[in-house]
Amino acid sequence: MKGNNSFPLLMQKYIFERPDKVDEKNHHVFILESVGVIFGFFTHLFWIFLFWYLGVKPLAIFNIFSVFIWLIVGILNRKGSHLSAILPCAFEVCLHQTLCVYFIGWDSGFQYYILILPTIIYLMPHGANFKKFITIVFVFLNYLLLYHFLKNAEPLFNLDSLIVNFFYYSNLSVFVLLICICCYFFNSQIYSAQKALKKEQHKVKEAYDLLSKYVPSQLKNTISNGRIESMSDHQRKKLTIFFSDIKDFTSMTDGMEPEDMASLLNEYLSEMDTIIFKHKGTLAQVTGDGLMIFFGAPEKTNDKDHALRCLYMAVDMQKKIKTFQKKWFDKGFDGSFKIRCGINTGMSTVGTFGSSRRKLYTAHGMQTNLAARLEQACEPGQILISHTTWALVKDKILCIEKGHITAKGYHKPLRAYEVDPSQRLYT
Repeated sequence: MKGNNSFPLLMQKYIFERPDKVDEKNHHVFILESVGVIFGFFTHLFWIFLFWYLGVKPLAIFNIFSVFIWLIVGILNRKGSHLSAILPCAFEVCLHQTLCVYFIGWDSGFQYYILILPTIIYLMPHGANFKKFITIVFVFLNYLLLYHFLKNAEPLFNLDSLIVNFFYYSNLSVFVLLICICCYFFNSQIYSAQKALKKEQHKVKEAYDLLSKYVPSQLKNTISNGRIESMSDHQRKKLTIFFSDIKDFTSMTDGMEPEDMASLLNEYLSEMDTIIFKHKGTLAQVTGDGLMIFFGAPEKTNDKDHALRCLYMAVDMQKKIKTFQKKWFDKGFDGSFKIRCGINTGMSTVGTFGSSRRKLYTAHGMQTNLAARLEQACEPGQILISHTTWALVKDKILCIEKGHITAKGYHKPLRAYEVDPSQRLYT
C-alpha cells in the first residue's frame, strides 16, 4: 500500500514543498510552474510514443528535445528563476505547436496552446514588464503567422480524420482546462490578497483605536488624514487655551486607598474627555488631575468660535463636577470636589515638542502661561477668563469683571473676568 502511494506523494512534494531558493512570496508562482512542468514533461513524453506510432517521426524526435526543455524549466523554477523559466517554456510551446500545425494541420487544434501563454506570463512575479511584453508580442506574432500561412495549408502528414478530431477535441479540452486553472489561480490570488488586506486593515483599526486612547481626537484625525506636516511644523497661531485642576486634590485623596483614588481620577478624566470631545478641543496635557486644552489647532475655524467652544466646554465641566461630586459622596468620599478653570486667548507656538523618540503636541508661550496663571487665581467651582477672551464671547456669555491679577513673568496686571457656570448659555 505504501509503495502505491509513493509516486503521488512524490508529485505532491515536488509541487507544494518550497525549496530554499524560492522566495516565500513567490511560492504560489512556484506551485503553478511546478504543475506546468509535470504536465508538460509527461505530455511530451506521451507524444514521443504517440507521434512515432502514427508515423509522424519528426514530431516524435522534436518531443525528445521538448522533454529536455521542460526539465530545464523545472530546474530554473526550483532555483527561484520563475521568469527565466517561462521564457524557454514559451519558446518551446510556440515552436512545438508551429511544427504540429505544419505537419498535421490546423484542424488538429495544437495552436490553442499558444493562446494560453500570455495569461501564464502575467501570472509571473511582478516586474520585468518589458520582457513580458516582448514575449507576448512574439507569441501573438507567432499565432498570427500560423493563422495566415498554415490555416488553410495542406499538412505534410495526412492522418485519419478520426485521429485529427481526437487531437482537436483533446487539445481544446486541455486548453479550456488550462484557462480554468489560470482563472482559479488568479482568483485565489485575489482572494488571498483581499484576505491579507482585511487582516492588515483590522491591525490598522486596532492600532487606530489604541491611538485614540493616547492622543486627542483632533490629533488622531489629523494623523489618519495624512496631514502630519501640520503637526510637526512649529507655527504661531492664535489659540484659546484652557487650564484646569482639582482644588486640593492631593490633600483630599491623601487618606484614600490607592485603588479608590485611581478609580476616582480615571472616572473624572473619562468624564472630562467626553466633554472635550463634544466641543472638539485638543487635549494637550494631562498632569495628575490637571488638564491643558486648546482650541484652534490642529483644526481651526475662527477666533470667536474657538473662544465660545472653550467657554461652553468649561461650563459643561463645572456642571458635570456637581453630579460627579454627589456620586462620589454616595460612595463615601466626603471631600469638596471642585475644579478651577483659567482661559486665555492669544498667539502661541504650537507643534510637536520632545525628544526624537517621544513627542508631545502642545502649545508654548506667554499666552499659554497666562492661561495657567488665570487657573491658579480662579476660585474653586468658577471660570476665570482674560480680557482677550472676554472680547470674543461678551455678546454670548455673561461675564463679571474681577479686576486685575498679577501674573508671574508678565510686566503688567492682567484684567480678568469671571463666568458663572450656572448661567444658561445660548449657542
